Amino acid sequence: MAHAAAAATASRHSAWQGTQAVPADPILGLVAAFKADAAPRKVNLAQGAFRTDEGLPLVLPSVVEAERRVSSALASGAIDKEYLPIEGDATFRTLSAKLIFGDESAALAEGRCATLQTLSGTGAVSVAAAALCRMAGARTIHVPDPSWGNHGHIFRSAGLEVQNYAYLDHRTGTTLDFDGMRAALSGLPRGSVVLLHACAHNPTGIDPSGEQWQELAELFAGRGLVALFDSAYQGYASGDLDADAASVRAFEAAGVLPVACQSYAKSLGLYGERIGAVNFVCASREEAEAVLSTVKQTIVRPAYSSPPLHGARLAAEVLGDAALFAQWRGELRGMANRVHRMRVLLADALRAEGAPSPDGGDWGHVVDQIGMFAYTGLSASHVDSLRERHHVYLTRDGRMSMAAMKPADIEYVARAVRSVLAE
Repeated sequence: MAHAAAAATASRHSAWQGTQAVPADPILGLVAAFKADAAPRKVNLAQGAFRTDEGLPLVLPSVVEAERRVSSALASGAIDKEYLPIEGDATFRTLSAKLIFGDESAALAEGRCATLQTLSGTGAVSVAAAALCRMAGARTIHVPDPSWGNHGHIFRSAGLEVQNYAYLDHRTGTTLDFDGMRAALSGLPRGSVVLLHACAHNPTGIDPSGEQWQELAELFAGRGLVALFDSAYQGYASGDLDADAASVRAFEAAGVLPVACQSYAKSLGLYGERIGAVNFVCASREEAEAVLSTVKQTIVRPAYSSPPLHGARLAAEVLGDAALFAQWRGELRGMANRVHRMRVLLADALRAEGAPSPDGGDWGHVVDQIGMFAYTGLSASHVDSLRERHHVYLTRDGRMSMAAMKPADIEYVARAVRSVLAE
């Protein structure tokens, strides 16, 4: 009996017989390894998710209230669970575009922005990449060195060749090489597509200054470059929604027609709801209407038909209600302040331990960087030693999640860093 079953299995043809296993995702693989680690003292600073001082996930009170309102409307029969349109929830789309472009946006006033709800920020970048390749004829995208690890996968999957431009100053490993960045972008052919991080650059936490953003906006306008913004942290980076959107707004004001991708995973804590948006600023209302219809019919419809309903309702409730919106702004400031406090505490602890900063400084870069990550300057071998000897988990580029840091872990992490740097 068993022999017959084995023979039948062996005779079956599998379409997947030549498939080879691929390595785990660099970040999610670390999360899985952390969970499997039986060490009594371990610290997970690999994943980009906000935690409280106690190390717990946070559901924002504004979102809890939005959830209550949506549930009440559903229970009363005022709303249902029907499909959203291909382009997503209309109220959410309008509010999301206004959030990133602001009240003074000419594109919004003139109806020149095509906005679609997407599967969070990853989905927004994916839709934008597909549109740039299939509709705009792009073949190459220029990405900062370094960038979020998934960017390259998304762009290559869409059919784009990925080329890097200077961003991190590799002499220090912790600062921006603005001269190199400007020179690289100035040399690109007209019409080149360039990825920019709107704020809180991932993985470095190093952003251009306001003056540098303005200079870049003028460069893009003068050379006819296409700006693709990835805005994953608006309001969460500095605690100020307007400050974190200043780069995108500067480009629009300079006459650039940007593509802006948004995620509400971090800023609203809607990680698992997968809520985002992609905005195509166009030259005219007619062009925006054509872009919207083409993207939704030829890119979104064949891929996933329509986006998630529930998270869009939650986001629209918070963005559209004056009281909830004000409450959310306060919660954003609270999250940003907590992350900054962890930066200060860690830098102080590293100095107190006498740990030598990899850039030759005094760990000031940990405080100066912005957003949820610190680009420590630690090498891959340092990171491996932290994980293997001290059970402290970072990504191998030295990126440390300050949003996941607990005050109770600061001294332990600082001692561990000093130990591996002394090896």
